[in-house]
Amino acid sequence: MTRRGGFAVARLGPVTRLLHLSDTHLHAAGAERLHPEIDPRARLEEVLDRVRAYGPFDAVVVTGDVCDDGSIEGAQAVRDLVEDLAPVVLAVPGNHDLPGPVGQVFGRPFAEVGPWHLVGASTQVEGEVAGVGDGVLEALHEIGERPAVLLMHHPIESRSTHEWFTLGGRDEVVAAVEAHPAPLVILSGHTHEAYEGRLGQAQLLGAPATYYSIRHRGDEFDFVRDEFGAAVVNLDDTALTAGVELVLLQDRACAEDRIELPDEEV
Repeated sequence: MTRRGGFAVARLGPVTRLLHLSDTHLHAAGAERLHPEIDPRARLEEVLDRVRAYGPFDAVVVTGDVCDDGSIEGAQAVRDLVEDLAPVVLAVPGNHDLPGPVGQVFGRPFAEVGPWHLVGASTQVEGEVAGVGDGVLEALHEIGERPAVLLMHHPIESRSTHEWFTLGGRDEVVAAVEAHPAPLVILSGHTHEAYEGRLGQAQLLGAPATYYSIRHRGDEFDFVRDEFGAAVVNLDDTALTAGVELVLLQDRACAEDRIELPDEEV
């Protein structure tokens, strides 16, 4: 059974299927945006239309930058668009978000889905692009020895070494994850690029952005404004492992834009 807010609903079978969205960047009407040439709502709607064929889903999880402007209107718009896709919808804040609106719209980021505990950790530092790992340590303590999926915005590791994509207290987080005694899948966003890795027995899965993609090479990165997408995470309820299917789309009307010395926030 899936339990959320005291209610239990029927599950889908021996595989728990998550729709992993990240960096949706919706906003209130009239908000100033860094990329006015891109319609984030239209792109999110296109992604959702495409991923319906991969469902049904046990849960939809959004790993931060739900909004571009920190607004409750942006958060609510995302919630409204994904509401019918799964009985559980969870989100954590990113650097563009404010924790209040995300929490008000999505509630506490916790659910029990079959053998899995889905738990969110806030890595956000208000006014900063980079993140901090204190909330991850707290979430790992809360999880204990239960099989879990941990949701966070800033990744523990990625292809980037740029200061914007770092996690404060990373060494402590890495040690805690490597020592974690139970099956653990960590889902993240922020880099706008899919990523797969391991720390100890934990699987690290970064999602592409529904807004636009970024290609990372250490301290350098390129905006790939014509590419966007999502990830479908299949959790094996017996082996307690995860597999991922990427869903990437292209907007051929939007050209790529390479930058080597970034001068704008993502």
